[in-house]
Amino acid sequence: MHSQTQNPDSAIGNLVSAAFECLAFCAMKQDQTRINLWKYVIVNRLPLVFQKHLPGVRGSSFEYFLRRPLLTIDENALAIVNARAANEIDVMFSAPTNPYDVRHEFLKSMAQLDLIDFAASDRILGGNSGGLQNAANVEKPLDVEEMITSLLKMESYEFETVIRQFVTDVETMGCLRQGAAVNVMVELISLWSAQKETYKLRLLAQEIALSTVAMNIMLLYRDPCEILQPLITCVDTWNYEDESMIDFQDNYTDFGVILLLICSFYYHFQLDLGEIGSLNENSFCMRYLMSAGVAHPIDSLGQEKSDLLGGWIMGLFDANGISDDMMRSCSPMDYTLLVPTIVQQSVAACNRNLMDVDTLKGGLEYFLQPFLLSSVVGALHWLAHDLWTLREFDIPLQILQTLIIPQFLSDEARPIHKIVLRIGGLPIYNIIQEILRNAAQLPETINFNGIMDNLTPHLQFRKEL
Repeated sequence: MHSQTQNPDSAIGNLVSAAFECLAFCAMKQDQTRINLWKYVIVNRLPLVFQKHLPGVRGSSFEYFLRRPLLTIDENALAIVNARAANEIDVMFSAPTNPYDVRHEFLKSMAQLDLIDFAASDRILGGNSGGLQNAANVEKPLDVEEMITSLLKMESYEFETVIRQFVTDVETMGCLRQGAAVNVMVELISLWSAQKETYKLRLLAQEIALSTVAMNIMLLYRDPCEILQPLITCVDTWNYEDESMIDFQDNYTDFGVILLLICSFYYHFQLDLGEIGSLNENSFCMRYLMSAGVAHPIDSLGQEKSDLLGGWIMGLFDANGISDDMMRSCSPMDYTLLVPTIVQQSVAACNRNLMDVDTLKGGLEYFLQPFLLSSVVGALHWLAHDLWTLREFDIPLQILQTLIIPQFLSDEARPIHKIVLRIGGLPIYNIIQEILRNAAQLPETINFNGIMDNLTPHLQFRKEL
């Protein structure tokens, strides 16, 4: 009968071997995303795991446990990985002209955590340690409390610049800083969600949602619910009726960008609802994620929602535009859930000649304003779900063209639009491919190549993990 627990020797050896084998496999598959992830796991995460769970193992014991897995890597994998260097694939192991590789980085992290000494690299791997013993190369730890205090004191304009660089720098941080940086971001999310400090929360959410690498790294250190539960609570309890509110558009923008971060984690990692936090049946987020892209028959909406629907359609497509009174009367949550129905009814109105196409396009330009732009995800999901059920899809395709190839986007709208295409682009790309393959006749007014070109950079977001 096998023991239910492994001794430290076999546990450490098996874990290190498994991690390097996964990295080798990804390198052979030329899967850059997973190469980077496994590199983070090996260099930054494993040493912290050993430090936490094996407090009694240090020095020569670790050297003994690590020697076998680090020296018995498959030589075929070595050759393949080294051959990929010319193609800008991260080299996992040492090429003849470059003795410093991810194994040395792993041992450097172990040394920085005092699990081994800096000279251990030569003893384990032999040869040149690639400067591993140089104390100047040691990374300075990141003080979480100090960093949070500094960020909290910043004015919004300074914070926007600093947090953008901070999220970018997470990618290159070592074991003494990367996990701490994730803690900083998660703690700020929790704090600002609870305090309803929505503008700074929106700035942080936007930078994270724009960085697939940062999202991947965050889940190496934290469970999805630790990141998303505070955001979900914030969105589910959103305040839009404050009498002191002077800018409803900013309120909608903050709400939308924070919701986009929730959607980014949900779709990128293909999470189950149970993985993102505790949701009750009245949760807006649960209803939104479960009914993404669903348009409702008008007679099922009830009087209040029907009035809101009529108000939004009038505001979008009437010369008077969207008023503060309209936004005051409708929460961002109700508006967001109505968007698929708004698009459906607009298409129906055009098909019945109750609205001309130019009026439709003019109204859709509102969707490209920052305060409504996040809701385009719902419009794209409805179009992806229902395009084939429509007898005529010229008008829906014109809607897609307007939303995906905008004639103008403000500096504020541009990053939000990118996040929207990352979340909603893949289903649209797939349905356009089907149309191009099967449609007997294609509308000449549609720039299919332009639509596909704008979507292509974002396709991997929902299918690379």
